[in-house]
Amino acid sequence: MRKLFPLFMFLFLSFQVSAFAQVTLECDNFKYEIGADGKNLSFIDKKSGKDYLNHQNPLLCAQIRKDDKSYDVTKVTTNGGKIFLEFAGSGIGVSLLSTVKSKYILLEVELVNGGDIESLTFLNVPLNLIGKPTEPFGACSFSLNLFTHVEQLPAMQTHLWAACEKKFGIKGAKIAIVGAPTEDILATFREVLSKEAGDMPYSTVAGPFAQDIPYNHGNYLFNFGDLTEATVDDWIKMAQSGGFNQIDNHGGGPGLFKFGSFELNKEKFPNGWDTYKEIVAKLHKAGIGSIFHTYSFFIDKHSKYATPVPSPYLDSFRTLTLAAPISADATEIPVNESTKGMNTITGFFVHNSVVLHIGDELVTFDGVTQEPPYKFTGCKRGAFDTKAAAHDQGAKARHLKECFGLFVPDVDTPLFAEIAKNHADVINEVGFDGIYLDAIDGCSILRGGPDCWYYGDKFIFEIAKNLKKPVGMEMSAMWHHCWQFRARWQAWDYPNRGQKRFLDTHASSVSGGLLLPLHFGWWNFQVFDPPQIDPSFPDVTEYLACKLLGYDAGISLTGAIDRKSLASIPSYQKSIAILKKYQDLRNSNVIGEPIKAQLRQLGKEFTLFTDSQGRDRFKPAFYNVHKVEGIKHPSSSWQTENSFGSQPVKLRIEVLMSVAPYDSRDAVTIADFTKPDVFGQERKAANGLTFDFKTTTEQVKSGGASGVLSVQSSGKTNQNASWTRLDKNFQPILDLSKNQAFGVWVYGDGLGEILGFRLDSPNYISYGALCDRYLTIDFTGWRYCELVETESSRWDDYSWNDGKGGYNIYRETIDFGKVESFGLWMNNVPAGKDVRCIVSPIKALPMVKTTLRNPSVIIGGKKIVFPVEMTSGSYIEYFSQDDCKLYGPNGEFISSVKPQGSAPVLVPGKNKVTFSCTGQAGFIPRANVTVIGYGEPL
Repeated sequence: MRKLFPLFMFLFLSFQVSAFAQVTLECDNFKYEIGADGKNLSFIDKKSGKDYLNHQNPLLCAQIRKDDKSYDVTKVTTNGGKIFLEFAGSGIGVSLLSTVKSKYILLEVELVNGGDIESLTFLNVPLNLIGKPTEPFGACSFSLNLFTHVEQLPAMQTHLWAACEKKFGIKGAKIAIVGAPTEDILATFREVLSKEAGDMPYSTVAGPFAQDIPYNHGNYLFNFGDLTEATVDDWIKMAQSGGFNQIDNHGGGPGLFKFGSFELNKEKFPNGWDTYKEIVAKLHKAGIGSIFHTYSFFIDKHSKYATPVPSPYLDSFRTLTLAAPISADATEIPVNESTKGMNTITGFFVHNSVVLHIGDELVTFDGVTQEPPYKFTGCKRGAFDTKAAAHDQGAKARHLKECFGLFVPDVDTPLFAEIAKNHADVINEVGFDGIYLDAIDGCSILRGGPDCWYYGDKFIFEIAKNLKKPVGMEMSAMWHHCWQFRARWQAWDYPNRGQKRFLDTHASSVSGGLLLPLHFGWWNFQVFDPPQIDPSFPDVTEYLACKLLGYDAGISLTGAIDRKSLASIPSYQKSIAILKKYQDLRNSNVIGEPIKAQLRQLGKEFTLFTDSQGRDRFKPAFYNVHKVEGIKHPSSSWQTENSFGSQPVKLRIEVLMSVAPYDSRDAVTIADFTKPDVFGQERKAANGLTFDFKTTTEQVKSGGASGVLSVQSSGKTNQNASWTRLDKNFQPILDLSKNQAFGVWVYGDGLGEILGFRLDSPNYISYGALCDRYLTIDFTGWRYCELVETESSRWDDYSWNDGKGGYNIYRETIDFGKVESFGLWMNNVPAGKDVRCIVSPIKALPMVKTTLRNPSVIIGGKKIVFPVEMTSGSYIEYFSQDDCKLYGPNGEFISSVKPQGSAPVLVPGKNKVTFSCTGQAGFIPRANVTVIGYGEPL
């Protein structure tokens, strides 16, 4: 106590210096004021005089957590560059060092007095800013060491916040508070990093430096092992043909390198990375950069860290002890500890393994008991080329951690840093220009989700410290410190369906507050592959290209776009040519901001053309897609909107899959209403909705009974969020691989509700994908309905409260061979109406390829006939009497078509369209008809 007395006296006297005065932190750009009671008073942009503090919720500037209890700051004083914080009732005092620079202010935790604390929040300032570059002023709390936690990303934030925790470090936690006119923010951050980073690594080609680096604005292709000394020239030609100036070298498969240890495929690269260094040099000579694509700290099960002798530093979920000695060929392994709750479910995103590490051996198991005696069964000994051995009673059996099918290192061992250094060593040796740290979004497997920010950033720091020169970095997750290493951002995965709507969702998420170059990859082209895939027609690629040009964003194409696919799939070649044209425009900088602003508009379509003077210009367009569900179906006539002037119609007619008859012997009944409890007893609905489900034998179209769904909405919930659901689980799971369509009779009430039919696979198989089909009840009486294509865009028109997101809807696909459940949903229920739908037994039916002959379209009394025979997946594109072609499912040209009849004319506004054809006997013909029109040039 004698040693602490002077310190207590110092703090006590310091707290008295300005006990009742407010604290002001002020530099050239901003002024931040705190009341003596710790309440934030203002955060003022000195240039405009505007106070950006959120005065509706000003909050207190600091808080501690001690003994699992939170204490707010109660008193703030200052003296000579130090700020003192008191937290009444806790016995804790905190001193902060504040250093004022011309453009920013440094804040550092100097001392915590009065005992241990679990955490300290030492900045907490809510702002009236939206964090976008459209604002005149931006602010940021910027962490200056690894253990200082800032939640929001740089450079423009909406809430200035910083904290530290005992387990990572409290003393020395440090931030720079940045506030500046938007046009000066990046320059301010460059100054902060160059002067204040200290031992913290950062990159001079990323973060605030990124916009000035040409590499960061580039486009890339993926290589999974096809790029070799023998094929490098072909890769150069392929890249240049599409306007791509980088190649991403993705490891993990047998074709290239193993994750973690980075051992190259010896057959392809006998001299190891020396061979690859020559390939990269040749690419550089052609002006093409190279990216090293890894799965971060994850470890291949066949790498040197796992076999032939597993590293003791592989991380584990739990450690068990053998209850008895086991021989080298034992297939059951008894353990002392409980195995209740353990299972054998693994999958790409699943945190689980079926691997035990015992001594120098890896063992896999296919069963585990849930009750004593606890043991693992079905064990395979000497797994992954380790050596099977006998083990004594009491030996440790570690249940290894796994995610993405890979092991992970224990973060508290040298292996974590070694794998990071392995990354840097390869980059330094080979001369890679960039690195993509994929799978770092699986960081929660290390020490749990709340600590991802620390361990993810720590891994990146370790790489950066070992690099001989900075390279452009990307990663599959973003935490605060990632920004100072990140070269570009916004690369999402590709959609399998609803591509234009997905692109709108992607574009609308671009806040720009990171002030980094944008990248709209990873894209993929699609061909006809129902029911879960939508083809990528040229207008889809052009929609993408317009957004790339409008946002000045780069693009990357996934591994499905390779030399083989480009050579064999004509539709890919068309899409590549479109991207190349737009990339050349982007590089030329001839398209001004007014045009780019129009190209950025969500939902607005444009097409590029060359005018009579040879100039590249844009004109607005529309592509109105309508699904025809049968010639005698009401959908065979519809209204289409022409938002431009009168013009001859242009069309695309795509033949869809048909469906086997409802009474097919191959049908699988999904829901049979002869039993009243087909959906169990659980009923779920949105607030303000009541509904009932029962069976009836009085109104039956097929089968012995029908299901009756009655719903009422009080109006408490918006109509597009008025959902109800019934669910049925299948045990065992159902194989519908040959029955991917639905057939159902529905008795409608004509009130416009949406009836939804959903299939789900287990989450560990399909990553949360859903297969929805919707039916609009705009009819009365009985109607037979065939449901084939998976919904995408229409899911976004409604709120379903199903926990699903964009990837689940647009990208992921269920496994029809492993269907876990069926759901009967309803939405769009009108308020104050008694909604009532009756459904026949719901059957899963085979899709059938059929033939369609002589399709015709009538608009404005004029009929045009296309004398051609088409099969499912083929399509016609009609632009004029002399430009009409038939294509196959892969976009391959089949023949020119000479239409019969004069071209119908679209008038401004609504136009009635009628479609007809001759279908194949026994099947209902189905088609997508796209009406196309153009406006005046921009």
